[in-house]
Amino acid sequence: MVEAGFEHNLAVELIFKTSKMKTTKLFMILAICFSMMAFGANAQTNPFKNAKDKVGKVTGGKKDKDKDIDKDNAPNDDQVNDQDENASDKKVKSDFDAGNGYFYTSFKPASYQEKVNVGDELYVRMELGKTMIELAQEGGLDVSHFAYAYVDVYIDGKKTCHAGPYTFPSNYSKVWTYINIPLSISPDFIEKIQADQSLLETNQDVWVFQEIFVEGGIVSQYTTAAIQNMSVGTHTVKVDFGLCESDDDEEAKMVACSGEVQVLVDQAGAEKLAENGPKYLRPLKEEERGTLTYSSSTFTPGNGELTANLSLPQSPKYYNMKWCQASSCDYDHGTICFYVSLDGKALVAWDAELWYEDYEKTKDFNFVILPKTDAGYTEADAAFNSSKLFKDYNYIVYALLDLIYGGKMTAGNHTLNIKAFSQQSVPMGTNYELSDDYFGKLPFIAENSVTFQVTQAGINNMVASSSARKLSHAGGEWATVDAHLLSRGSGVGDDATLLDVATQSEWKVVTNSYGEILYRTCVADVLYSCKYGTRIEERMLVKEDYMGGGTYGKPYFAEMVGFSFGPSLMNSMHYPVPPSKVK
Repeated sequence: MVEAGFEHNLAVELIFKTSKMKTTKLFMILAICFSMMAFGANAQTNPFKNAKDKVGKVTGGKKDKDKDIDKDNAPNDDQVNDQDENASDKKVKSDFDAGNGYFYTSFKPASYQEKVNVGDELYVRMELGKTMIELAQEGGLDVSHFAYAYVDVYIDGKKTCHAGPYTFPSNYSKVWTYINIPLSISPDFIEKIQADQSLLETNQDVWVFQEIFVEGGIVSQYTTAAIQNMSVGTHTVKVDFGLCESDDDEEAKMVACSGEVQVLVDQAGAEKLAENGPKYLRPLKEEERGTLTYSSSTFTPGNGELTANLSLPQSPKYYNMKWCQASSCDYDHGTICFYVSLDGKALVAWDAELWYEDYEKTKDFNFVILPKTDAGYTEADAAFNSSKLFKDYNYIVYALLDLIYGGKMTAGNHTLNIKAFSQQSVPMGTNYELSDDYFGKLPFIAENSVTFQVTQAGINNMVASSSARKLSHAGGEWATVDAHLLSRGSGVGDDATLLDVATQSEWKVVTNSYGEILYRTCVADVLYSCKYGTRIEERMLVKEDYMGGGTYGKPYFAEMVGFSFGPSLMNSMHYPVPPSKVK
């Protein structure tokens, strides 16, 4: 990786210096550089990661505001001015008004556009009129040599892109009177440059290149936002180029230039845009979409069993390969993921790991949503825990039982929604959170809802038939241990109350490498109540520290009782119970 990073730096630096190089030499450099870019883009990595100190974020790294960059690594002011006066600029420069942004659908434009299709390439030229330093100083900002800027993009008035801060050294901040900003790039961009090297004629090429390929840059943010926020119809895209005083500022302090363009979204354009964007946002074609069906469109808990069937036109592996973000996803195992919400609020999510035939060929999967009773739910081999989509326990069943027994699913109608999606459709670097907003942004393979018609009679049926039992106490010397743990409430926070403790195993003595006794342990089952309801947690670790002379201290829980765990973390060893059956 070190060597590859050095080559990327070299390729970027050479392009920066070679606007007038001989064609053959430039082509060789481009071939090297673009082959790296293509690999990086396919793997969704940043091919310019190690070039940031050279060209941008021109970039990005902190620099002393009163210290110029090394002029050997960038064109001097005369070179910049020479390149700025190229023929392409002269064609349209008279049309530009300072402070306005002008939109183009090609890398080397001849004229700007006021209306574009969402599938077009899209660039905007911010006509500053003056240099960045001049504008910043006129705006009262404390700047000297370096200019600091943000690029904000609004779609129909909503800010959807906030890129920066970018650091522009004096070669640019005191010379550039405009800046080209790429927004959306077609997949054949590399081939276009290779076929027509005359496109590489301006001093801003490297700046544009970096923003095209950098992960999390303007292109990445805009394309993602366009896919997620633009439905069929016409939308207004506004781009602001704003200046600030340092790279510690989180927002621009003044808008130096702004432009708007009308974007038409049709089906063909949306599909083309998706091909330009991140792999994880590629939409499914209709023939690729799976179906999720329930045994009944409406269901009353306590009056029978509700099941679901997931039917896919392709195997789970097909979908992982479609959205694959790594260099390869061609394995003999992989996951298909699920997200469940109740009345629009997150309930539970899980990954189902599949192997061999189940991953590569199986297309139909059945599972239980809610059984008639909880019979056997303290065992991993309970009937409703038996599915290729679960490991040891059925996530949905335990979460719903927690709500029902805890009185959180009240009488009336409730909507349960299940979505199946590929693990590869989750963006890289995304922080997981169990929320409807988080999962709502992912492209789903299959989705469907079912109505729960909850009645008090049905709840009473489930409670009456529950297999929950009071804790079984060992008695004898364990009675003292149970009583002490219960009286101390060890390991329980303010929001939970211990109702019963039952230790049920022999002591296990733990020693160090010298054979010296450290402590002894046993396990206990715990009954507690919390804001979610009443639950049993089995086999919690209990410790007694060795005091010397063959004696031990008082017992205490070595782990926290799981009262803070919501319904999504219930299982066959930490399960909800009806209070009337266990107290």
